[in-house]
Amino acid sequence: MKRYKILSLVMAMVLTVFSFAGCAQQTSAPAAASSAQPAAESGDTASSAKREIVIGCTLQNLSEEFMTMLKGAMDLELKNYDNVKLIVNNAEGKPDKQASQLDSFIAQKVDAVIISPVDADALAPAVKSVVDAGIPCITCSADVTGDMGQIWVGSENENGGEIEAKYIADKLNGKGNVAVLRGPLGAFAEQGRFKGYETAFKNYPDIKIVFDQTANWQRDEAMSLVENLLTTGTQIDAILCQNDDMALGALKAVKAAGKEGKVVIAGIDAIKDALDSVKAGELNATCFQDAIGQGKGALDMAVKAANGEKIERTNIPFELVTKENVDQYYSRIKLPE
Repeated sequence: MKRYKILSLVMAMVLTVFSFAGCAQQTSAPAAASSAQPAAESGDTASSAKREIVIGCTLQNLSEEFMTMLKGAMDLELKNYDNVKLIVNNAEGKPDKQASQLDSFIAQKVDAVIISPVDADALAPAVKSVVDAGIPCITCSADVTGDMGQIWVGSENENGGEIEAKYIADKLNGKGNVAVLRGPLGAFAEQGRFKGYETAFKNYPDIKIVFDQTANWQRDEAMSLVENLLTTGTQIDAILCQNDDMALGALKAVKAAGKEGKVVIAGIDAIKDALDSVKAGELNATCFQDAIGQGKGALDMAVKAANGEKIERTNIPFELVTKENVDQYYSRIKLPE
């Protein structure tokens, strides 16, 4: 009888030990799962931070030096990001082609769009379509007419035109006949720069605009227009050009007509050929427009917008360049290696 009681007691003790072991296993299992969960969440966060950002970009015309500088600046800034893809399209100066490129970016569901619009009015609806699709849109250098929800980075064109026109008026001592060569009619820069001319010339009643035509930003077109103008016998004291390529074309025509030094010529952008001409005492002046600052700024703004950060309209002022200060601008138009 005693043996039976002892055996029963031993069996009860064994069962109790196994019962405690089972409880211990059940308690430790959830703890292991809990400790693994933060690691998984941490991995998801790192993956999200490195998601690929796709930015669609369409520029006015890559045959224009200023536009190629904008692209070069964006390409340079792109090296600072290891998760950003930049798709650059050339609009070739055609508003309908640029609108189609924006439609393509919407279809691709890019994360942000950068556009230097060919035409301020014609591209406004297309820019609105981008914004309505929920895609941040940065207008670079040029802008569209009205508030379509875009954010602009560039140089205020009216300010550049006013600086250039005032320089011409002062060189003519407030009196003379001026020829104006415009960019493509309807272009944002063309409109703004001409407003700047009008603002400046209000203070110079003896300055007369006797010729006013578009040369579409092109050097050859400008040369042809000025060649024809100089054969008419019209007295021309200065040629006010809305970009440097047209100014250099005008200069070539003036030289061919034997009037070098007798006609004041100014441009806008401060491309290298223009700086060289100013330094040589041929072209009288240009206005520095910071293509590198605009291009890099546009890309940075696009990345921030794609990441949901707030961005704001940014103005980079024009600066007058003459023979006296031209040397300091060479480094500012050169993209770092």
